[in-house]
Amino acid sequence: MPNIGLVVAMRSEVPHMLKNTTGIYRIENNAIGLAVSGIGPKKARRTTQQVCTGSLGFMPDLLINAGFCGAVRHDLNIGHLVLANLIAYRDRELQLENSPVEKVAALLVGSEYQVGKLQTFNWPVLSRARVSGATLAVDMESFAIAQTAATYQIPALIIKAVSDIVPQHAGLFSLLSLVRNLKINTKTARNRLSMVVKKIFEEQNLFD
Repeated sequence: MPNIGLVVAMRSEVPHMLKNTTGIYRIENNAIGLAVSGIGPKKARRTTQQVCTGSLGFMPDLLINAGFCGAVRHDLNIGHLVLANLIAYRDRELQLENSPVEKVAALLVGSEYQVGKLQTFNWPVLSRARVSGATLAVDMESFAIAQTAATYQIPALIIKAVSDIVPQHAGLFSLLSLVRNLKINTKTARNRLSMVVKKIFEEQNLFD
């Protein structure tokens, strides 16, 4: 039975099916353990190290980081999905090795999603000023999680749902708009994320 470690930054990112779960959750042939890291790369790295060394009660065969992201492309909207095959942080880039990106992309047919580059920052991103080219979306945890998983030679899957649109330039109006729409946008993102994570958990051929 494959073991899947699921790492999220916040309780609001926990898929609906796992919101009341303690211990190991089983679906189809997969065993899933959940870890909530807290926000930011340091907390994400520490929690991922713990997961990769058995803190969930098993050694994971696959590590999934699911959560929210800020879109920096005009063709990504609230609730759209981003499946990362490349993650950037500062001047470094990490290609996800042995990640079941293609198999998961096949599960997303019919959904609004894109496969591509995710960029991680140490702080909330309020404008696109420091976002590098070809980036689809930004977050605060994915690089640390993927890099730590790679250190332990555990494949990682990074999937995010858009919860906000990062403006070209920082400003009071855009910040107020973000705060005003935060609740409904995160609800939309969580619903979409929950549906796709459930599909992934139910997939029997993920490790073939």
